[in-house]
Amino acid sequence: MLCVGQVYHSVFTIKGQTTAPGNVALAITKPDGTLVSPAPSPPAGSQVAGDWVVFYDYTLADVGIHKFAWSSTGPGTAPAPVYENVRDYRSIVGLGEIHDHLNLASDAQDNELLAFMQASTELVEAKIGTCIPRTYTDRVEQGTWRLVLTHRPILTVTSVTSVWPGGPAWPGSALRWDAEAAIVDQLTTAGPFYWPPWDVLYRVGRPVVEERWIQAAKEQCRHLWDTQRGSAPPSVLQGEEIFTASTGFTFSVPRRVLELLEADIVPAV
Repeated sequence: MLCVGQVYHSVFTIKGQTTAPGNVALAITKPDGTLVSPAPSPPAGSQVAGDWVVFYDYTLADVGIHKFAWSSTGPGTAPAPVYENVRDYRSIVGLGEIHDHLNLASDAQDNELLAFMQASTELVEAKIGTCIPRTYTDRVEQGTWRLVLTHRPILTVTSVTSVWPGGPAWPGSALRWDAEAAIVDQLTTAGPFYWPPWDVLYRVGRPVVEERWIQAAKEQCRHLWDTQRGSAPPSVLQGEEIFTASTGFTFSVPRRVLELLEADIVPAV
């Protein structure tokens, strides 16, 4: 699992070549479609077990799909490019907690676990709202007295700004908000917002993550882990519903996870 800030080791191997190829180049395409500039300058490389190997270490700075395309003259001129997905990693549970929850003593599969932990966190946040604080800018097209935002719960609102040149702007000190409803209005009733649309800069998240949400993330992670281990579904506990299928697991979110989140699920905007 690749995350922002890590160094990606890109390798170009030319089979059966024992001398340096000519004009070796690496083009790195960022998620926004632009090339890394200036272009990388890979070292000459070296012979490894009868092959010629060139590498380049690139520090990942952007979230999203990156394309690494090597080229040279001579053999192995243009191998297939490599695509790598870089994450903005976040999790409401720690790796040590998941090790304890799954009774794992080895760290050999931590890379897979990290992906499951992020997926589990995203699922919990999709049900109850954002837990890990982060900043968004929403383009709001409608609303006069009250603006409805897409993420919740709100921690702070920095500003509401009309997108039109010379348009009005309201600083955070002139605003108030309903954190859970994700609604923003003015601190006074002097007048409505005007000259739409507006860009709303705000921060969402929770200072404290409730234990039942953490437990839901752990159980969701365990479910994803079990489905990848080739094991049978867990034993049915007393009072649970029974589902049968020839393929074993037939659901992505177990009922026990939904029950842990049930009282806190927010309605869709």
